[in-house]
Amino acid sequence: MKHSRWWRLGWLLLLLVALAACGKKAATETPVPTEAPQAQLQGVKVEFWHVWSRGVGEALEAMVKEFNETNEWGIEVVPINQGGYGEMFDKMNAAINSGELPNLVVGYQNQMLAWDMSGDVIADMNRYVNDPEYGLSEEEQKDFFPVFWEQDVVNGKRYGFPAQRSGQYMFYNVSWAKELGFDQPPRTPEEFYEQACAAYKANLNDDNPDNDGTGGWVVNSGASAIVSWIWAFGGEVVDEQGKYTFDTPEAQEAFTYLKKLYDDGCAWISESRYPNPEFATRQALFTTSSQAGIPYQLKAFEDSGVKDEWTLIPFPAKEGVKPVINVYGPSFAIVRSTPEEELAAWLFIKWFTQPENQAKWIRASGYFPTRKSTMDLIQDYKQENPQWAAALNWFESDETMKKFEPRDASWSAVRRAVSEHASQLFQPDFKVEQIPDLLKQLQQTAEELYAEFH
Repeated sequence: MKHSRWWRLGWLLLLLVALAACGKKAATETPVPTEAPQAQLQGVKVEFWHVWSRGVGEALEAMVKEFNETNEWGIEVVPINQGGYGEMFDKMNAAINSGELPNLVVGYQNQMLAWDMSGDVIADMNRYVNDPEYGLSEEEQKDFFPVFWEQDVVNGKRYGFPAQRSGQYMFYNVSWAKELGFDQPPRTPEEFYEQACAAYKANLNDDNPDNDGTGGWVVNSGASAIVSWIWAFGGEVVDEQGKYTFDTPEAQEAFTYLKKLYDDGCAWISESRYPNPEFATRQALFTTSSQAGIPYQLKAFEDSGVKDEWTLIPFPAKEGVKPVINVYGPSFAIVRSTPEEELAAWLFIKWFTQPENQAKWIRASGYFPTRKSTMDLIQDYKQENPQWAAALNWFESDETMKKFEPRDASWSAVRRAVSEHASQLFQPDFKVEQIPDLLKQLQQTAEELYAEFH
């Protein structure tokens, strides 16, 4: 009996070890279910946190409803709007602390890395993307534009899957530029300066004193614009190891250029956060926005009654550098949970990003298609929206350089520092001689923020 008792104790210990090992595997290597998926997924609910409201939110609700009613597995996606990206970031952090997490979330790459660093909660989507039964074929994967496809992969882990993408552009008044004597949009900083200054002088010398001091480029010191200018001068903002590199000759050249543009009156600061009315009424030859701002600019022209032709162009770049488009946008991320819930979330993502569904989303949101094959399904939309078509044509062109911002967890904090430091360029009492020290300060701040996150 004593021997039997020890045998039973040993068996129990082995069982506990085996269960612990299984539990550890479930937490770190969630397998993709491969047997009887309909039975496993029947009735599975996917709580989906998103950021889309108003018309775009209504389009999302309609697409989710369609998926819920037509998917063969009986999966139910439950969409919940969480406000903007900042609110989403905070709510996800709170959910990580409480353990009350969604199954699927939308966010930027740096946000996903921050969530994963604080809670190890983001599933590696490679296992689903490459699964022989539920994943995407090699041909389907190559259908995604490379710059979008690569954006969610960091150190080999696929944190996300592209939901939509946008680009940072210059809005450009073609009609006014032609009246000023320019038949082509600027391709270099020198040409941009010439046109912006011509617009400034035109407003200064006309019969309307209310527009004096306007006319050129409306200053945008946001990080997306400033980083684009640094790239346009041949610089980088991170090195191959992902460390920040702001204190460089290229960044100094870009900052010096922007300072001169402002000091010479050819760039001016608007009191409006979104200077759509100023652009529509010839107070600006150039403004900076993404193509998501096109509908608001169209409305501003409609309200003003001005019939000018306008378009979108990339950031002009110095000799030897291609004009720049800063591409960015949110992705879907799967939150680690059960194998069934993770697979169900992936199957919704796969469905949502099919070309025919992506075409519906583009018509509702005005963002870029992330797949090449979607192009054939939106030709009518392209013809009906010439500014959007111009942005897309520049994106597809070999003549432009497509770049994306750092994906490090610290980038949300660093990009605020970029904007705060760059805004000093556009102050009357700031001198060009101070730029080297300004960049050193920015570099130090970026390094300190990086260290805090790592």
